[in-house]
Amino acid sequence: MDDILRIEREKVALAAHRAALRGSALPPPGDAPKGMFLHGFLLPFSLIAATLRDRELRGPYVRVVLMRGALVVLVGILAITGGNVRARERKGAGEVGIVVHHSPNHAKPSALHVDLPGLKVDIDDKEEKAAVAVLGQNIPVHDVQGAGAGTAEPREPPAPPGFALRVWSHVARSWAWLLALVAVLSATEGVIVFFSRRWDDWLSFHASRLASIRPEDDAPKTPKLALDLGWLYRKLKRRMRGYVVFAAGLPALLPLRLIPSVGGWLFTIAATLWGWYWLGVFSAAKSAHAWDDEEKALSPVPIRTLNERLSSSAVFAPLRWYGRAWARITRSVNPAATTFERSPAAFLGLALARVILSLPGFYLLARPIVPVAAGRLCAEVDPTGRFTAARAP
Repeated sequence: MDDILRIEREKVALAAHRAALRGSALPPPGDAPKGMFLHGFLLPFSLIAATLRDRELRGPYVRVVLMRGALVVLVGILAITGGNVRARERKGAGEVGIVVHHSPNHAKPSALHVDLPGLKVDIDDKEEKAAVAVLGQNIPVHDVQGAGAGTAEPREPPAPPGFALRVWSHVARSWAWLLALVAVLSATEGVIVFFSRRWDDWLSFHASRLASIRPEDDAPKTPKLALDLGWLYRKLKRRMRGYVVFAAGLPALLPLRLIPSVGGWLFTIAATLWGWYWLGVFSAAKSAHAWDDEEKALSPVPIRTLNERLSSSAVFAPLRWYGRAWARITRSVNPAATTFERSPAAFLGLALARVILSLPGFYLLARPIVPVAAGRLCAEVDPTGRFTAARAP
């Protein structure tokens, strides 16, 4: 019965966002489909559509995205052009290889072994091995059988590969270059956002009314280009804190590796779920509203459960020490974890949307909207209704 009710509530959430994408306003936080995965996933997309429809925000929002996007596209064109030039140079260079000729009229030569700086040769007919490396690069070696030097019959060229094999071969050769291109574009977006992020703060402040929530700041920040090293330091500090709190829980998962046969799989699955837990927590943390209950915040559920269930027996003393140290390490993120645990499905939906919207191009659209979406989910689960627009000063 619970599963049927959850499916029905997911359908209600889908219908609400379908209407929002078509032009309807989002329902107030008190009437929203709380706790639904689809609601959290679709919320940033609905807010992007609402921002584009808004008369006051559409112009600034589009201008900021287009100006940033033009710079990213320019860098992408330069990267793609440079990659094509290198590809043509490699293609024109032709294949390089070494031919080892075996003549039946002469005795087989002895093995050839050369080990010099930058050149390694290992050819031995008895062991049927032939390897040549120049500057660390393996060079193809071809064995040719014939009656004399220069009289070897040419081999018949192999049949051309099929379409699927050609596509797979192209992807295998290009994947590293594609990843490098994505990394370059993402880094370019990060640099652009660093200097122009106050436009995002201004847009987030005014987009909060579209989500029917109270803005995080008392007044909108002046949109301008700025060099804020303090913000960069806080950003890097939070990123390192995320790595630390994730790594702090891995020792608790290591016993899974001791299970025969399936231990490695179980550890991988558990570590993935642990990573998604923190991805949901930090999705909630994108809004300042998630940090308002610092005094009342509790440790994350896994840590709290471990510390509560350990007995006072001396046998479990190492686990108790680990549990206390684990709680101290994650204490700084307790408010965001408490907010996440009020509606984990919705925040996990937002986390999945963030993963998709982090791709180059989409990130520029989502940068000022994701904090508003996180604030909206915080307002929906807040027991006192502090973050709704009606309670704004």
